Amino acid sequence: MSKLCRLLLFLWLAGAWSAAAQGDDRASDGVKGSGVAVDDLGDTLRLPAPSRRIVSLAPSNTELLFAMGLGDRLVGVTDVCNYPAAADSIRKVAGYSTLNAELIVAVAPDLAVAARGNDLERLQTLRNLEIPVFALAISSVEELFSAIERLGRLCDSVPEAAALAARLRRRVDAVDARVHAASERPGAIWCYWGDPVYTAGKGTMIDDLIQRAGGRNVARAAPGSWPQVSVESVLSWAPEVIVTSYLPDGPESLADELLRLHTMAGWKVLPAVLSGRVHYLDADVMSRPGPRSVDALEMLVSVFHPEAEESEQK
Repeated sequence: MSKLCRLLLFLWLAGAWSAAAQGDDRASDGVKGSGVAVDDLGDTLRLPAPSRRIVSLAPSNTELLFAMGLGDRLVGVTDVCNYPAAADSIRKVAGYSTLNAELIVAVAPDLAVAARGNDLERLQTLRNLEIPVFALAISSVEELFSAIERLGRLCDSVPEAAALAARLRRRVDAVDARVHAASERPGAIWCYWGDPVYTAGKGTMIDDLIQRAGGRNVARAAPGSWPQVSVESVLSWAPEVIVTSYLPDGPESLADELLRLHTMAGWKVLPAVLSGRVHYLDADVMSRPGPRSVDALEMLVSVFHPEAEESEQK
């Protein structure tokens, strides 16, 4: 499956989870202690012992668990878990949006870590098979920190979780300082310029990254978290910066794609196109809410505020 197909499938599947996760309280779940945590669907999970055999049902979870030093506990992942490289050697028990209960049962997990996009009914099937399920629906940098803390409790890896959070927090604080020093927030949009235009609105990690990196997400004007909008809407928003995660001929074709935008009705008069502020950032880095979201944050602040980076280098 191509990155574009995976990305569009993710956008389509996110809707059901957005509704199901409304009203949760990640940061202050009121439940503390090893082996106990509240997930992003509002369910309290109490493990009789720290998890040692984990199935990850999303590439974002796989990346997060490896970053926490728990890669050796993973006994099953999805067939799109491609980072880090060590994930390739772990048994594949699920697809991007499908779960194979038989394969999952065969690896005898004591915890399945789900994520936005997994089928809710199939997750219930796992629960019925007495496989504990912990669901994450991370849609902001701060929610990422909460997820790290809660997974640390479930897996009896609190020191490791705290160390990862501290490393990421230092980097986020550095971005916050650069944004604070900036004089303005450019209007920005993350999108794929098709017909319709796919973009990210309120309540998404991409929106949070744009805002936190010192941009102003113009797609917030559209209803919904993953709106599909017309070129006319984008014209009315007049973004000063465009970020995309898909180019038909690969990242190296960005210069050619910018030339093509200069010939396309509507797009050719956008401020971002006229000034050449069209950027490519990897789809996995941008769309997977995990530790590499901080990489995306750092990339975006350099895109929005290159002057801050230049002043730091002097």
